[in-house]
Amino acid sequence: MTETGTVDRPSVAKPVSRPRSRKPATVSASALALHLDCSRTYIGKLETEGVIQRQGDGFPLDQSRVGYLRYLRRERRQSPRSEADADFQRAKSELIRLRIAEKQKQLMPREEAAAFFDEMVGLVLTHLSGLSARCSRDLAIRRTIDAVVRQVRREMAEAATRLADQRGEPPLSEQE
Repeated sequence: MTETGTVDRPSVAKPVSRPRSRKPATVSASALALHLDCSRTYIGKLETEGVIQRQGDGFPLDQSRVGYLRYLRRERRQSPRSEADADFQRAKSELIRLRIAEKQKQLMPREEAAAFFDEMVGLVLTHLSGLSARCSRDLAIRRTIDAVVRQVRREMAEAATRLADQRGEPPLSEQE
């Protein structure tokens, strides 16, 4: 028969505290340049601008990294060129999106659409004008049809004028 015994152990292991180094790790300018993915000359420039600071025989790695990241963020916020570049990229993307939509026949140039619309309206108005003559020889009926055609043309003109006013377009007499 086997004997069993209990072992007195704590249920959770306690972390072992290690004494921390009093002095932060420092690295040379060349090592910092490798770490920040830049040149040794650029590290010198950052040091003269006060972005990073040498302590004794080297640069504190963590402090230098944080200083450099803050510098990059500050530069990105302040740079008018980066804002202009972002605006340019947005405009370029919009232009590409419009060109693609045009190639996919989802859009057409405004001038082409206006010419098509003018042609269709002209066709309708031409045929409306000759409607009474085509429908009847009776003068009373022709006058009634002509009155309806005039009313339709007037309503079309009023609707077009309202739409132009909503869009802020000048009257036709001012455009020419």
